[in-house]
Amino acid sequence: MQQKGRWSYITSLEDRIKRLESPKALERASLSAFTPHQSLSSLSPAGTPGGQPETPINRIQHTGFSDQPDALDIGGRDGVNAMMGSLDEGRASQGFFGSSSAAGFMRQIKIAVDRRVSSPQRHPSSFTGALGSSLLSNRNERHQSTVPVYVLPPRRTADSLMEVYWDYVFPLYPFLDSGNMKGEYTKIWRGDTQEQNENMLMCTFNVIFALASQLADFVPPHEREAAADAFFSRAKGLFQFNLWDTGSAGLIQCLLLMAQYLQSTDSAHQCWIVTGLAIRNAQSLGLHLPQTLARFSSFQEQQLARKLWHGCVLMDRVISMTFGRPAMISKISSGAVPLPVLVDDEFIPVDATVEPTQPTQKLSMMAFYAKTLELYEIMNEVLLSLHKPVSDDGPEETHQFSFTNTNTDGEHTIFELDHSLTRWAQGLPAHLRTGSTEGAHNPVFFRQGIVLNARFLHIRILLFRPILSKYCTMRDNSTSNSMIAISNSLPRRVALQCSIICVRVAQESIEMIYQNVPADGTGGPLPAWWYNILYIYTAATVLIAGRLCPAISEEINNTSITRSWNCALEILRKYQSYSFSARRCVAALEILYEQVVAEGNQPNEQVNSQGLLDISFGEGMNTEMMETFEFPDFQDMSWLNSVPSNLF
Repeated sequence: MQQKGRWSYITSLEDRIKRLESPKALERASLSAFTPHQSLSSLSPAGTPGGQPETPINRIQHTGFSDQPDALDIGGRDGVNAMMGSLDEGRASQGFFGSSSAAGFMRQIKIAVDRRVSSPQRHPSSFTGALGSSLLSNRNERHQSTVPVYVLPPRRTADSLMEVYWDYVFPLYPFLDSGNMKGEYTKIWRGDTQEQNENMLMCTFNVIFALASQLADFVPPHEREAAADAFFSRAKGLFQFNLWDTGSAGLIQCLLLMAQYLQSTDSAHQCWIVTGLAIRNAQSLGLHLPQTLARFSSFQEQQLARKLWHGCVLMDRVISMTFGRPAMISKISSGAVPLPVLVDDEFIPVDATVEPTQPTQKLSMMAFYAKTLELYEIMNEVLLSLHKPVSDDGPEETHQFSFTNTNTDGEHTIFELDHSLTRWAQGLPAHLRTGSTEGAHNPVFFRQGIVLNARFLHIRILLFRPILSKYCTMRDNSTSNSMIAISNSLPRRVALQCSIICVRVAQESIEMIYQNVPADGTGGPLPAWWYNILYIYTAATVLIAGRLCPAISEEINNTSITRSWNCALEILRKYQSYSFSARRCVAALEILYEQVVAEGNQPNEQVNSQGLLDISFGEGMNTEMMETFEFPDFQDMSWLNSVPSNLF
């Protein structure tokens, strides 16, 4: 009878799992979004649901990648790529996209791309609001089930994905206290009581699995999206947010990881909203105030608070650049809290009350985080100072816009910003410089150096690209009464040199990524593939713009431009199995370049076999598509100041 009773209990649990994962159950859960709960005020909430200890290992369902339970959607899919800051013109809910995201990508380009690249089957969107259900983030929550049901993959798979996260993701985005999270992960499998909110921990681990699935070399590229989506669906089922609660460190950690994961998906709006939620919850805890940090009794808590706040700053800057929208965190607020100290988590004692130091013989992994935050502050100043509408294309206005300090809102000239980038590069620690001896012998430092260089080159492109865009549309309106020809004026000459630098930096960016793409299809030392797509696409559009300007072509060898262009397309084609957005980027570049060739190829123009005009794209323009395609007016350079926004 005892065995029969145990079997009956197990059967009832299985039935309960099926009911909880059914669409109707999830719909009912979404209606509880505004259930009032107790507020959360500590960084590490303690206690157990209902005051009773649990043994999680006894109620974990083990599944593989193929299990994809339905879960509440964080706003539904947009059919766009989040890293690209994409925008579908027909979806008003996507909101405003500014100039650095290039939401002004030509509508005709979108139509042509749609015809060239067929859309894959996508699940219908099910927008249910900002975030699907209520947050049960305190372990003594009275509405939490006494027998919560969690889903984890098999232990071997879970361990492998966690290893990808700690080795490949965490060194670039150290948003967590690694020692604490590793300890909590071990407790799950041992069945020990968690120190933190169990529900939030399980949610966070599933987000980690989702993020790692997008980057794991042992997961075939064509299976990564499905595997990641399965884990993220489970995370959304566990993530229950209540607007009336204060928040917690665990919540902020989870939101930052969610935003990071959503960059790899087509959920642009959700990526934007989740980042904002992380920032607002951090501010609600006072993490943006140095006096808040001073109240923490241990340095471990202070370091975690610094990590979290500056994690919010980092994601705010990246998403602002991607979408071309105003940053939420001001420069003053971002710098009010000291940067995390350059001491790795393993060297910070749990009970330390004073600032520890990194062992002399150990280089700090956290130096990368600090230098990234410094770099992104410069990027934010670039966006504030240069990426804004300019109405007149006269040379005097160009000079005032870019080269003189006539603005009063803390904006900077291109010379000042370039000087800031130069000083930043000169201040890099030796182990983070590409080609350094210190970094060559450590795979983590070697990759950090490559990633920093990729980010630096991309920001230099953003710095000079507005000048290139302006220069491509300049016209010599001088009259016979002019003492100085416009083409010989200082603003025009400086603009030309800035444009040349922009094209050369684009070439350098493409070459750096091309030289570090592993032949075996693994991730290698490069940034995550969704960043590589952004960097390569941005650089390739600069090459196209340079082709529009004969003065630039005279300065830069056509053979080198041809090589850069071919390398860019080769890289993007390698990522076509990773991402639908990569295929659309290739198609968009083909279309744009073919139109540039049509614009610039005059009847008397002679181009040899090594010239850029002879490049084969591998996919010829369809005659019917060419007949219905409205050629862009290349006096409108909005496509240059963009990522592939309207392609989706």
